[in-house]
This record gives sequence, C-alpha cells and structure tokens, in this order.
Amino acid sequence: MDYKKDYLDIVKERLKESRYIHTLGVIDEALILSEIYGENKDKARIAASLHDIAKYIDIDIQKEMIRKNFGEEILNDLVEGVYHSYTGYLIARDELEIDDIDILNAILYHTIGRPNMSTLEKIVFVSDFAEANRNFKESRICHELALKSLDEAVYFEMDEQIKFNEKKNNRIPKMAIEARNYYRRLLNIE
Repeated sequence: MDYKKDYLDIVKERLKESRYIHTLGVIDEALILSEIYGENKDKARIAASLHDIAKYIDIDIQKEMIRKNFGEEILNDLVEGVYHSYTGYLIARDELEIDDIDILNAILYHTIGRPNMSTLEKIVFVSDFAEANRNFKESRICHELALKSLDEAVYFEMDEQIKFNEKKNNRIPKMAIEARNYYRRLLNIE
C-alpha cells in the first residue's frame, strides 16, 4: 500500500464544500494528535481524509451495502447518521484498495467508537469531533483533553454523544454504550 498517496481529490469530488472543509480540519487535528501520541502520520492523514467519503451516498444504497457486507443485525442496531462510517470502510477497502486494517478500522469506528480502539482509531474518532471548525464548546473541551489524554478525550466524546442522543430520544447503537462503558472502566470513572 502506498502510504504517501493523497486521496483529497477523490474526497473533494464526493463531498459538499462544508464537509470537505471539515475533512481538512480532521486531517489537521489528526496530525497534531499523531505527533503527540507517536502514531504514523501518513496513516492518520489517509484515515482522516477518507473518514467521511461515503457521507452523501443515498441512504437506501448505504443500507444495502451494510446489509450485504455486515449483515442485517448490525444494520438494525445502527442509526442513519453512522451508516457512512460502514460504507466508507467498504469504499476504502474495495474501491480504493486500502488494505491497512488499522486505517480501515479508523474509518469504520470514527462515529461511535468501540471498546479497546487502537491509537489511530482513537485519533480519528476524536479528530472528527474536536477539529477546529467545530463550533460547539464540547468540541473545544475534547480538543484540550486530547492534548493531555487521548483516552479521556475518547470517553468525554462518547459520553457527550450518548447524552445528546438521549436528550433527542434517538436510538443509541449498542456498541456506543459498550465503548463508553469500556473507557469508563479503563479510566476508573464512577
């Protein structure tokens, strides 16, 4: 796999301008966190570049892609807002021929996380929430936490997302709850 390849032209063609600007912010944040936590910057750049590549694919097409590749059970547990992480994984793997499992998993888990994420997965997860173009206070708090403790930032983001979805009475994927509980135990948070 060519870790120096730039995917931004491909990404730019598939995203709205505002989402492309967000993606550039995610790349910047991922590179900052990669420096702090000793992660491969090329892998972080690729995963951050591709994290939202499937954001604007028709929902019915995404459902079918997920059903075919991950099964009906996972589809029933997901909300539409996270479909693109699963379909983005498939596009990266199948169309763009990315074969680095850590990059693929960083794309796959960038929306809801999972227990015991790799450093790259955590970096992309946090970068998506905490990049500089996000204009809500929780994103700034998450960014500051990430500069000191990646695990604390991951837990904070998971907890905030779950609280937000609970207030809106949105269905919360089982894996999001499992991930938050994992990081709560890891950090000894009561």
